[in-house]
Amino acid sequence: MIHFLGSRMFRYGSGAVASVLIVLSILVVINFLANRYNYRVDTTEGKIYSLSDQTTTVLRALPTEVRVVAFFSQDDRKKYEKMLGDYSHHSDRFSYRFVDPDAEPAETRRYKVSDHGTTIVEAGGKSERFRGVEERDLTNAIAKVLLGRSKVVYFLTGHGESPMTSMAREGFSKAKEALLAENVVVRDTLLLLETPQVPEDCDLLIIAGPRKRLFDDEVDSIRVYLEAGGSLFLLIDPEVESGSEPLLENWAISINNDFVVDESGIGTRLFGLDYSMPIAAEYGTHPVTDKHKGLMTFYRYARSVSKLKPTSGMEVHELVKTSYSSWRETTFSGDKPEFDPRRDSQGPASLAVAVRALPTRRSGRSDRGVSKTHICVFGDSDFATNQYFGSQGNGDLFLNAATWLLQEEKLISIRPKQRGESRIHLTRADATWVMWLSIVVLPALPITAGILVWRRRR
Repeated sequence: MIHFLGSRMFRYGSGAVASVLIVLSILVVINFLANRYNYRVDTTEGKIYSLSDQTTTVLRALPTEVRVVAFFSQDDRKKYEKMLGDYSHHSDRFSYRFVDPDAEPAETRRYKVSDHGTTIVEAGGKSERFRGVEERDLTNAIAKVLLGRSKVVYFLTGHGESPMTSMAREGFSKAKEALLAENVVVRDTLLLLETPQVPEDCDLLIIAGPRKRLFDDEVDSIRVYLEAGGSLFLLIDPEVESGSEPLLENWAISINNDFVVDESGIGTRLFGLDYSMPIAAEYGTHPVTDKHKGLMTFYRYARSVSKLKPTSGMEVHELVKTSYSSWRETTFSGDKPEFDPRRDSQGPASLAVAVRALPTRRSGRSDRGVSKTHICVFGDSDFATNQYFGSQGNGDLFLNAATWLLQEEKLISIRPKQRGESRIHLTRADATWVMWLSIVVLPALPITAGILVWRRRR
């Protein structure tokens, strides 16, 4: 026995057994940890296989139990069940179950469901139903159930603003559709001269790209609205005087008579833009922009908007900053501008300012007296138009500003991205290099290696 234990066979055999046991132990530990801690890595560019930041934000903030009843047959529920499982993984207050309409007709009649593919979301004694299997539909249904009354947004018209229904590049139909998808009611034909004041149900007044000056009576109506706790979203382009400048100065916002030049070269390399379209990747610390770190936004012919010294009880933040290669140009001409230290201001330049302040109570709006006035001003309207809304972080920035102005700060997020094309743009030189690499160089490597091996063995 002693001779066997000291033999070479035992030494090598015991070593092999020990190695196998160690590997098995590692595999057992890995499987235990994998079952206990669910962790996945999504390597796709748009994170299309992961829940969006918007969804996880909503799930983390669930104030009550949310139950989902999905009416799908056994064959149709596989993909949807995986997504619902991801929802429940992010919140203990989220639960779901499936009902087969063909196998459970009594339950189907109880919920008054007539179509396969219907989902019902229940929370706090309220419910919302929809058809489809998209993440955005489910997340918006949850938000609708939790928020209750839909917020109302009015778009001011009558001053050369592009129609909200316009599908043209300079229109705002994409912004309107995005607001509607966020459970917001949109009124897009507000003429303040026809009404003595901003409507009572207005939760947010948006003035998007006016080309003409507002009348004094309109500015007075907006002043009363803000003093009573209203919210204003102004998108104002260079060389336009809206008439609201003195009013906004009282709220510590300065709309400057300039336009921002950006010679960093980022816009030219990425989008073919010229010096008049600044790129922004730096943002202030504020709920509107906190989730935009590392996400670019760009603007077509923008003016600077800066903050003034605020009064007591007023919070003022600059939201968007251009690069150090930019400056504020004060001379408007058709020629390419050049920086003049005597009249121009070196960047970074602020393109947007947000203000929150306690309002004074006014009759007719005492319900708003308990909230705070919210104002957000951007020195460009083009970033939210149909042409640029879906580019980089532009659409999310517009929606997050609107969400903050509607005082729904917990819903600020980066929305789900759609599966898209991933294209590689090659120059003629790049295409030639790829051709030689794939047709000549790569095939030649194994052939050359084979010839060298053959010659060595001779």
